[in-house]
Amino acid sequence: MNIRSSLKLALAGVSVACLAFIGASAPQAATAATTKKLLWSQEFNGTKRVGVDKRYFTHDLGNGFGWGNAEKEYYTASSSNIFTDGKGSLVITAKRIPEDSSILNICDDCQFTSAKIKTADKLGFMYGRLEARIKTPAGSGMWPAFWMLGASLSEGDTWPDCGEIDILEGKGSEPNRAYGTIHGPGYFGGDGSQKGYAFDNPIELNAGYHVYAIEWKANQIDFYFDSKKYYTINAAAVKPNKWVFNNEFYLIINLATGGNFEPNIDPMLQQATMSIDYIRYYTKDGQGKLYKRK
Repeated sequence: MNIRSSLKLALAGVSVACLAFIGASAPQAATAATTKKLLWSQEFNGTKRVGVDKRYFTHDLGNGFGWGNAEKEYYTASSSNIFTDGKGSLVITAKRIPEDSSILNICDDCQFTSAKIKTADKLGFMYGRLEARIKTPAGSGMWPAFWMLGASLSEGDTWPDCGEIDILEGKGSEPNRAYGTIHGPGYFGGDGSQKGYAFDNPIELNAGYHVYAIEWKANQIDFYFDSKKYYTINAAAVKPNKWVFNNEFYLIINLATGGNFEPNIDPMLQQATMSIDYIRYYTKDGQGKLYKRK
């Protein structure tokens, strides 16, 4: 998302809060055999303390009016907040802002610095399988997200008409649970009508890495956790509203703090980390298109 001005764009820049999910259960094993071909990946195998590949990613910076969700982080591109660890992962670290920091002169409501990266205007995706292997952070108030927004947002469209796909959202206060969701016109988080599902894992998600993925085709999106499909949403399920997911989307990864979705920040928490082992994009059964903008 390109931050231009106004709350409209702040809303466009974040996975929307106030989520109301129906049901939570363990994912079910996927049974259908599929064929896939790798089109693009980021493996983060570089030297320690190297940033993201600028051919594909840019940073959102600052607080963006709370990004439409009353969030409490201030995003930076600093290597103290986002870096490769030299062991094959990209690490996003949320760090509590010192009381004497000049950041508080800009955002007196902010509590942590953190990082948010996106492929907007550089790389887009339509259909296929998109996955990332992620270790989520521990600590109440942490809100990790691996998600997508419709590329039409960069062309003047507004949220939620552009569409949003939340492949992963987590809450530090719910370490066993992850959420998969879509938002669109007439079904979005602002009024609790978004379409999504939450599942519970028997082991805390922050104890290790897990693969979060979607398999996406015309009029349908399947959500996966560690190769198990746990939720399917299709165009029929949003009627009479419009299905807006048969278009190009771009990718976003961030670690938010506080906000409407995860409001209770642990006052003793000083920092937390979200680690991304890889991001991979495949065709799935012949479907999948990669858009390279620059």
